[in-house]
Amino acid sequence: MDKEKFYNLLAREIANELTSAEAEKLQQLLQEYPDAFYIREVFTRQWKEAAQKELPHNMLEKHQKRLQAASFTVEDEAVPARQVFRLWPRITAVAASIVLIVFAGWKIQHRVPAKPLPLAQKVTLKGTRSQMLLPDGSRVWLNSGSRLEYPKTFAAGQPRIVQLEGEAFFQVATDANRPFRVQTKSFTILVLGTSFNVRAYPGESSAVTSLVEGSVEVQLDKAGKQKVALHPNEKLTVPANLFDIEDEPVSKTDTRKLPATVYKQQLTHVRDSIVSETAWVKNKLAFKHLQLEKVTALLEQWYGAEIGFHNQQKRSLYFTGVFETDRLDDVLAALASTSSFTYIKDASGKIWIE
Repeated sequence: MDKEKFYNLLAREIANELTSAEAEKLQQLLQEYPDAFYIREVFTRQWKEAAQKELPHNMLEKHQKRLQAASFTVEDEAVPARQVFRLWPRITAVAASIVLIVFAGWKIQHRVPAKPLPLAQKVTLKGTRSQMLLPDGSRVWLNSGSRLEYPKTFAAGQPRIVQLEGEAFFQVATDANRPFRVQTKSFTILVLGTSFNVRAYPGESSAVTSLVEGSVEVQLDKAGKQKVALHPNEKLTVPANLFDIEDEPVSKTDTRKLPATVYKQQLTHVRDSIVSETAWVKNKLAFKHLQLEKVTALLEQWYGAEIGFHNQQKRSLYFTGVFETDRLDDVLAALASTSSFTYIKDASGKIWIE
């Protein structure tokens, strides 16, 4: 962590001197380093107390000289030093922030952990889907065989972080002070307020983020150095388990590139306004030019069934379809009506493609 930059930005925030670029950088540092939230809270609390008291004249004069000689930088854009002693409350705010830098540095060195928030969990079994509201008002549709973990309460001034295994569609409540994060074992999605779909099932070879409206960034590494921006009607496909959310973050100075290929594509429009990536939210099963092997995987999740292949060559057949039915037999009959395959059920109820 660049401590000097963090201290400078925090001091400027308390003095109400932050530019929009500086505010964005400060939020990024706060999101990447949980300890920074504790330091920020201490700064703010101490400032409120100090703002009501008159500092000794010699101490104030010393800080004035420091500030007059200082300049602040964010990224590669220099911000010239400026006179900040226009009003007494501002003098007190900036002086108090600098006095507390030593204390904040001690807290970082000793890594005082923030108290973990209690988590809740929502799970859907195969063949079932559910809809829920998160504590911040964001709405989530959870597809079959999925699990979502989230705090019972989202803390003020901190990112809203949820962890997903499976598939979910999010309509995120906008809150610029609390960015929304979806963590999976393949990527982390960074968003303020938007609608998007995430598919990251264990056992599948890839994970997919599909953006409907708004904008998101997909972070592909723990250090946050490799990100891909998505715009509406785009999706990103990455290898499964690109990184595990339980792993320790890599070093901030790690510059290794991912040994993996990612794909950005347009969403798949099956017909009219039906998009295969999000049709399930409206209780529609939709796919376009998809191999039968992958179609049967969708059917297994959708209906909680078990499907196998007696004829392995049938796996590579391609199908397109949109279905709104509660009966698996109706879907299989429609697909089989193309005369490209037949199917049977064994005594246990498992379906076999022949």
